[in-house]
This record gives sequence, C-alpha cells and structure tokens, in this order.
Amino acid sequence: MRRALRRAAVVACVVAAGLLAACSTPPARSTAQIRAQGFNTQGMDRYKAGDLPHALSYFEQALQVAQSVEDDDAIAVARLNLSMVYLGMGRQDEALKQLDGVLDDPRLAFSNDRRAEAALRRALAVRAGDPTAAAQALDRADALCGSRCAVRGKILNLKAYLALQAGRAEEGLRFAQQAQGALAKDDALERANALRLQGSAYIALRTPAAAAAPLAEALKLDKAAGASEKIYQDLLLLGQASADRPELARDYWTRAREVALAARNEAGVERTAKLLASVPR
Repeated sequence: MRRALRRAAVVACVVAAGLLAACSTPPARSTAQIRAQGFNTQGMDRYKAGDLPHALSYFEQALQVAQSVEDDDAIAVARLNLSMVYLGMGRQDEALKQLDGVLDDPRLAFSNDRRAEAALRRALAVRAGDPTAAAQALDRADALCGSRCAVRGKILNLKAYLALQAGRAEEGLRFAQQAQGALAKDDALERANALRLQGSAYIALRTPAAAAAPLAEALKLDKAAGASEKIYQDLLLLGQASADRPELARDYWTRAREVALAARNEAGVERTAKLLASVPR
C-alpha cells in the first residue's frame, strides 16, 4: 500500500512538473506575427543601408499584416518604424501622424513603454523647430515611462540636451549622469551620447579638465560603432576641452576636420577650419 502511494506521489510530481514546464513555454506565434516581424526586419535592413523607399514599403507591409490580426504591439512597432523613415525623407507631418497613432489611439492596448517611445520620438522630431512642443512631448514620455522603462535612459539624455541648449549646464550634467546609469550596457551609441553630454556640460561649467575622460570614452564607443558624425562631435569637444593646451586642441580639431572631409560634412569642414585658424601658433 505504501509503495503504491509513493508511486502515486511520484506520478503526481512528474505531472505537476510537466504542467509547470508547459506553463513556462512561450505561446507559439501565428503566421501573421512571423510575417510582420519579417517585414520589419527587412525594413530595418534597408533603412540602415539608406534605402528609404524600400524600407518604407516593408514597414507599410508590416503594419498591414499587424492590423489584419489586430496585434497591438506589432502595430506600434510598425508605426514607430514608419515614423523613422518619414523623418528621414523629410516628411515630418506623416511621421508625427504615425507617432500620434501610437500615443492617442484609445481603441488599442499599446503598452506604456511603446507610448513613451512614441512621445520621446515626437520630442526628438520637433525639438529644432518647436522647443516648447518638444518639452511637452518629453514630459509626457517621462510620465508614461515612470521610474523604469526601456527608453528611460534616452528620455534623460534628451532632457540633458534640452537643458544644455537652454543654458542650464548643471541640470544638463545631472540628467546626463542619470542617463548613463539608466542605459543598458549594450546600448553603446546612447551611452556615448550620455558621456558626450556630460563633457559638453563640464565645458559649459568652465571645468574643461573634467570633460576629457567622458569625451575620450564616448570617442572610443563611437569609433567601435563606426558612427562618423558622433566621432566628429567627440573630437570637436575634446579640442574645446583642451583650449588651454593649443597644440593638443589643434590635433583634435585637425582630426575632426579629416573625419568631416571624408564624410563630406561641409558644415563640419567649415567649422573646424575656423577653429584651427583661431589656435595661436
């Protein structure tokens, strides 16, 4: 009798373990979800290659497939991707329409993370032409994100940027330092942004010596990522941080000019030429 009870207990444990394993298995994705993800992946590949028309076509197909099964998250992803392409094409109104479709559609259950990302992208899109609207969108992103979400570090970086643009260097430094702590370790470009913003803040606070270390780290990350425009900015700021050492400043600005020339960055070439002319010999 006892042996039978033990066998029954073992069977029960095995069945329970099987049920727990089954519960932990992620649900199978539908054919439509796989197709939508495929279109988004192809669209992102074309976007990174600079082929915006084909990227747009793939993201439109991803949105159509996602809408056919009302997959809330896939719809949000496709709209966010479409906004990115429209901005690259200079079609800001269409980009903002896609972002507002994620932010303000009450019928679909978009997560706060997706809505926060849409609000952040809206702030980035309008910051140059309408700083007030950018600040409002950023406040909304902050409220949606709360203390933790996937774009928390990016929100803090943009807060730092806007504070520096408004001449509030101490506030900008604080936000940039907070952003560095909030960002994932594998988000190299955004971490470089946080470091670059810290360097800019130190320069604005007239403590250029403190700017050297974060700017050097930003340059290292940007070179590993092959981000030409960011490398140019790092070298430009390193030159500014070395203003009390003319030869070192000249070296950084010469390197920045060479990067700008190779990247056909005409504004960068012109700016570095003026800076080099200002360095005493």
